[in-house]
Amino acid sequence: MRSAPSAPALPRPLPLVGALALVAATGCAKKIDKLTIDRVVDRALRVPDVEMACEVGVSLRSPLAGLTKLDKPAHRALLIAEATAGMCDELRAFEAELDAARAMSAAHGLEAGPRAAAARDARLHADRLHLRSAQRYQRAWMHANAHYGTFGEGCPRSMHERDQLAYLLGLVSGVQAVLHDSSAGSALGVPKEQLLQVARAADCLDDQAWWGVPSSARAAVWATIPGSGPNGVDPWEVLERSATAHEGSGVRVARALQVAIAVNSGRDDVLKTAIPAHASALAATPGDPENLLFDEYARILTLHQSDLVWIAAEGHRTPTFGELPGAPVPDDAPSGPDPFAEDPFAAPSPGPSPTPEE
Repeated sequence: MRSAPSAPALPRPLPLVGALALVAATGCAKKIDKLTIDRVVDRALRVPDVEMACEVGVSLRSPLAGLTKLDKPAHRALLIAEATAGMCDELRAFEAELDAARAMSAAHGLEAGPRAAAARDARLHADRLHLRSAQRYQRAWMHANAHYGTFGEGCPRSMHERDQLAYLLGLVSGVQAVLHDSSAGSALGVPKEQLLQVARAADCLDDQAWWGVPSSARAAVWATIPGSGPNGVDPWEVLERSATAHEGSGVRVARALQVAIAVNSGRDDVLKTAIPAHASALAATPGDPENLLFDEYARILTLHQSDLVWIAAEGHRTPTFGELPGAPVPDDAPSGPDPFAEDPFAAPSPGPSPTPEE
């Protein structure tokens, strides 16, 4: 019997770094920019895994910097790599903040001294991570300005959709650099005036096409820097209107921006309505399949603030996204009575002694 012919060997896909190196041989930063945006970004946006995306940014940053000439770097590609890398430290900073909050909560059996020391250690850890996140976001902002021109001083002459996406990441990076530096005690010294550049540059993007993020970014700046907005305009009304109008888009970044600025401004009243609204929007409308990554990132931002609210009130993270402490909870819910209040491994207690027969 003749053996079946072996299947022809399929060509192996060229690894991304190898592809970048091949393109770099031409010395053309524009081709590296295009490859990164069309291949890496296009595929990453469809996967709701922020940690995976940020790790890609971390791994690509050095190859991208090394594969182009110093005087002609691939600014768009580096903008994306630095911005997504900043998310990694952001996520880790969030965990450190939760550690600090839990250490300061009223934990049974934990003395005040160890609790305070653990909280301080976690807070210092969070500060370091916020600082590194600010550094990465700030580098992303600088690459955006190098490629598109100084933000806030006019708009680029023409931008295709992928260009607009990179421009949007530049705007978000400019805001995040300021916020994370502020969380780190302004150790990096990112100028607050950078936010005013973001507000002006946001006019260059279509608000409807980008889920209300441009108008939310402007309002966020106006809320952060009192007096910077137009006369008679309430930035908090703009933030709420923009978030509500785009909840059905499947990309809830505008709502997450509202939550972040509310925390930064101490507006607990806004948080009490914005967090449940975000959860309701997720339940009502699935994420946009083309932009699942952005929607998941927005969910993480809001969930983190919800976790901090819950830990401060109850000592644990959010049991169900959208619920706030104090709401009625059924006894059989995970956040109800402690299911281990009684030792499940204890021997059964003896029943009543039998009554002697008369």
